[in-house]
Amino acid sequence: MLFFFISGCTPDEQPEVEFYRDEHPSTDIPIHYRGEIARRIHPLTQLIIPEHLPLSKIDPIPDPDLSGYFPKKVIRRNPDILFSLKRLQNQFPDLDLNEPLSQRFLIAYIEHEPYASMITLSQERYFQLQLDNDIFNYTDRYYTNGIRLALISPALRHNPLSKLLIPYWNQGINYYGITLVQDMYTPSTTKIGGIIEGDRPYAAYLYIGSSKITNDALHRVRLLSEIQIGIIGPSSLGEYVQRTFHNAVPTNNEPLGWEFQIQDDLLLNYFTRIEKSIVSIPGLDLLVHGSGSIGTVYTNIGAGTYIRSGWFNSYFMNLFFSKRSLNRLRCARNIQFYFFADFSGKAIGYDATLQGGIFNRTSPYTISADKINRLMFAGSAGIAFSYGGFQLKGEQFLLSPEFENGWWHKWLSVGLTFSF
Repeated sequence: MLFFFISGCTPDEQPEVEFYRDEHPSTDIPIHYRGEIARRIHPLTQLIIPEHLPLSKIDPIPDPDLSGYFPKKVIRRNPDILFSLKRLQNQFPDLDLNEPLSQRFLIAYIEHEPYASMITLSQERYFQLQLDNDIFNYTDRYYTNGIRLALISPALRHNPLSKLLIPYWNQGINYYGITLVQDMYTPSTTKIGGIIEGDRPYAAYLYIGSSKITNDALHRVRLLSEIQIGIIGPSSLGEYVQRTFHNAVPTNNEPLGWEFQIQDDLLLNYFTRIEKSIVSIPGLDLLVHGSGSIGTVYTNIGAGTYIRSGWFNSYFMNLFFSKRSLNRLRCARNIQFYFFADFSGKAIGYDATLQGGIFNRTSPYTISADKINRLMFAGSAGIAFSYGGFQLKGEQFLLSPEFENGWWHKWLSVGLTFSF
């Protein structure tokens, strides 16, 4: 129904009278379509105008069996509809006109329509807070602290960076987001001043990310792409955050050695991840995923598997969960509780937190490229609980050594997400 409302056409657009070139070799009589009556009263009638072309101006069709018929392909939606619909976003809030597939659908040939659907825009909104720290594993080294804030809202489709995110070419629902992330890294000990040769250097970065997530429930695919812009080095305030935290806890010693951290440089990264469901039965989901990152701080590629078991809705029904009102509308679970695990391998091309920035080579201490472990393993397991528009998730991570003579490392992540 949405298709016919937008197009202003009746389902059957066959001509009232069949004209043949042999019978009317030079006629200029236009062909009329039954849908024209509906178009005259349709609110978008000025946007969709069938082309009335005389038969004498139409090129012959190569197929001799069809050459006498009026070619249907001349009936085309007016391309100006794109501009008009962008001005009428409030009347069509679910169309994601950022997607080339949606744009091509609106101006495609009516009766030779090759596109199954447009990509729509989710009206759900989420706010997420995630905290990572290794203090619960009784360590204070390597990846030691991370803070992530995320907002997902349909209004973020107007972000200019969203035009640079990966388009999707099947039907789906889009979610646009913005993130603020700060991560920090330290050597194996923060109680020794100076440079510790062969150990990890101090490093921290801060960035803002613009992301888009496409959920394809039909093909059970989820695609994420994100542009990250920020800074690595002292200006990211990693030293300030860790010193403040340590000084606030009486039993902690002030970390020593931040003056030798990786120096200021540009953080500009492009990250993408795709997930595909392999098994989806009540109580069990199994997915495979691939990811890649390229830029000034991280360049890598990885793949892995994700499994969960428990009580949950379909993985592709929404992004995380939905409010109670939407759950009732979709006949979905209002309470979800499940265990999950994720295992992946990664090939490392460049890591600025170890090797220093690409443009600024003045860092006092870095690890040379030949000391970096190029193949790494990461695993995690956790538990998630959702009730209506609220989710609490805890996840334990394990990471293989990142450099020669390094150690395995683990940390705990706690996340709170709200739907509003």
